[in-house]
Amino acid sequence: MRPLAGVYTILTTPFQSNGSLDDVGLRKLVEASIACGIDGLTALGVAGEAHKLTEAERRRVVELTIDTVADRVPVVVGASRESTEATIEACRDAERAGAAGVMIAPPTFVQPGAALTRHFARISEATTLPITLQDFPPVNGVTLGPADMAGLVEAAPTIVTVKLEDPPTPQRIAQLVELLGDRDVSIVGGAGGLYLLDELRRGARGTMTGFAYPEVLVRIWSAWKAGDHAAAADAYYHFLPLLVFEGQPKLGVAVRKEILRRRGLIANALVRQPGPQLVPAIVDDLEQTLTWLGMDDEFPPSAEGEDR
Repeated sequence: MRPLAGVYTILTTPFQSNGSLDDVGLRKLVEASIACGIDGLTALGVAGEAHKLTEAERRRVVELTIDTVADRVPVVVGASRESTEATIEACRDAERAGAAGVMIAPPTFVQPGAALTRHFARISEATTLPITLQDFPPVNGVTLGPADMAGLVEAAPTIVTVKLEDPPTPQRIAQLVELLGDRDVSIVGGAGGLYLLDELRRGARGTMTGFAYPEVLVRIWSAWKAGDHAAAADAYYHFLPLLVFEGQPKLGVAVRKEILRRRGLIANALVRQPGPQLVPAIVDDLEQTLTWLGMDDEFPPSAEGEDR
């Protein structure tokens, strides 16, 4: 059960114009992500609108993702549910489908304490899959302090990675690194890569997030991993305007889908309702940002990784 490291792309879930799943678009997204050099994929994340999918649709997304990946990179499956029993069943479904791991957030409004500890301990005992603990209060209203996360790692030995997204992420990562000590548990960021450079500085081993240009995150991580911190910083600061634009709270998924549509990877930028829709003025702003950065729709990205 190795901790996760590198860039794990959270897959966007594409829909057809009638609102149904777009199988072709999903396969294209998987192929494009792998072509970018990502280290793994995560299906059924918040950025994949997992909470808006039926159980049948969730199974279909996992099935298509794992089939298309064909063992080229690990696939982590979001398995968060509102009860311990349902979460365990979701983990077993993921295991049967061939997932390499599961991502689990606390159930809604179950704050740190004995009940939450038992929840994760029972899940850890019931599945052989490595667990990524998701810390993201906007999705469940649960605030986990660094000490709380370290306690859950102690209670659930199959938690091998913490996906830490509640700001200030760099400081909280530094605190959690100290609390974990020599435990072989990795910490990865998220939030669209918005704070990636500072997260890496404080001990993160990568990021698990959605972003319309995953090759940008790969470029930053690859430079950092190679010890070229100046090159990582140059890439991060160059693309920061786009990280900020796509990272707008409550609008990020809609922005990401619009960019993916422009890149020819999905046919529609539809966000399943209730959800945000981009007004024409914001689309104009997006165009200006992409033009200013010199971004184009090239896929796969150039091997040289030059600024585009």
